[in-house]
Formats: sequence, C-alpha cells, structure tokens
Amino acid sequence: MIDEIKITSLTGRGSVTMQTQSPAGYCLGRVDWGQAGGAHQAYTAFNRIGEFIASTSLGSRALSIPGWVIEDSAATLKRRCEFLNSFISPVEDYELEYHGRKIRFRPDSSVVYSRDRRSDNRVLRRFLIQATCPFPLFSSVDETVVPFDSSAKLFRFSTDFGQVAPLVFATTERLYNTRINNPGGFATGVTIQITFVGNVTNPKIRDLKTNQAIGVDKSFVAGDRLTICTISGRKAVTVRHEDNSEENYIRHRSIDTVWLQLAPGANIWAIECSELTQRANMRVNILFTPLHLEVE
Repeated sequence: MIDEIKITSLTGRGSVTMQTQSPAGYCLGRVDWGQAGGAHQAYTAFNRIGEFIASTSLGSRALSIPGWVIEDSAATLKRRCEFLNSFISPVEDYELEYHGRKIRFRPDSSVVYSRDRRSDNRVLRRFLIQATCPFPLFSSVDETVVPFDSSAKLFRFSTDFGQVAPLVFATTERLYNTRINNPGGFATGVTIQITFVGNVTNPKIRDLKTNQAIGVDKSFVAGDRLTICTISGRKAVTVRHEDNSEENYIRHRSIDTVWLQLAPGANIWAIECSELTQRANMRVNILFTPLHLEVE
C-alpha cells in the first residue's frame, strides 16, 4: 500500500507531502502508477510460424493521484484548495518520491475536484491529479557513488590469530579498473568525475566488456576537475580549473567516444590515458542511479 508520497515542483515552487495516516492537510488515496506498455517491432516471413521481435520500446506511463483536502486549525479548506490549484499546473514538470524511489511527471490538466456531496463537506473535499510520466522508469532518490579502487592489493598483517581485522601495512600494487554493480533492470547513464593531481593527457574511461570508451583529447594539470555526464537529456563534458573558471569541453571529445551506459548487473570499467604512468594522477568517481520498472 502506498502510504506516503512527496511531490516537488521542478521549477522551484516548493513541495507537498500526502499521507494516508496522520495526514497534514492532504489525505492520500489509492495511487495508481499505471503501466509502462512495451511496443514490439516484429516481422514474419512466408511459411514462418509466429513472429520475430526485432526491438521493443517502452512508452509513457499514466499516473493517477487521488485524495482529500482537509481543513484543520492550520488552514481552511479554501486556502488548501487554492494552494493545490496554484501548485499543480499542466505546463510544469514535477518529481514524485516514494520510499527512496522517484519518477517525473507532467499533469494532464488542473486539479479535478469531486462534485458528489456524499464525499465532500465543509471540512473535506475529494481531488484527483492525473498526469503522464514521459520517462516511465523509477530511479533511486540517492545517487550511488563508486570510486575507482587504486589500492586493492594490500600487504596485511593478521592480528589476534585472525579473529580481528588485519592491519594494512602497505600497498603492493595499484589498480586502475573497478567493478560496478548496477542493481537496476535497465542500462543507465552516469556522471564521471575526474580530479587531476598531476599532468594527464587524453584521459579515457573504458568499458572492458564492450571495449567502448569515452574520453577527452586534451591535456590537464593538477587542480583540474573534469565532469562527463552520459545521462540522456543531460549529456555534457565540462572542466573546472583550479581558479574555479569553467569550460565546455564537449568539442574535445575523442573521435571514438561513445556515451557509456552502465548495463544491468556487473560492469568492469578502466582508466586510460596517453601515458600509462599518468593514470596515478587521476582520482575517479562514478555516480549513477539505478532504474526500475515498478515499485511496491
């Protein structure tokens, strides 16, 4: 049962929380997430039994949020309805949060109110928000941060006959790749953050499973911070220098650049650059949010 949601305006006009238990102004009804329907592109041939599905695309998702506006000592019914009327607009986008997951939507119309006197009175009024989610997947509210592990092989000394965690004395080898687990059900874009602590020429991040890479054909010095975003609709390559000036480096992308996506499950990504000894001058973090088709 969906017991609490939070709706936030993406234009900065605030947010509203709706609950089924102990509602503060707005009591939440039975939310309907709708369904994300798949559209299959299929073909058949003469004497063939059945069809071959060549590809599948996911359409938008319909969202329905019913509830009741409640009058209490904090505000009158009229004031609460006026707020909801001004807050929900079919020309703006919103973000809905539920139990650590979020989804974006745009209302199909203004708020619809019931005209049935049996469900309304002087302190209670039923409403309905109907909307469309153009991107039908849920993402996690918090980003997952995966740093590249540069010190996985360590020299350890056991303590208390193995009953206590061993002491780390030294690093015996530096690693320039990392395993990234994507627990979602779909490939997702990432934000790659690279901080340079020395000179680096033509840095790249490569997916060792697909051999695809994304990189920048440019030289960097200590203090530079490179950010590469591969999320659909937000693709960008920027660098911030030590003096906090920022430049758009998208024109300096490598000619073989692919906007890398994290596949569902295990991924292995590696650091590259023109001079392999310069890899030690890169501090890399991968940020992403897993995508899910449904929530409970």
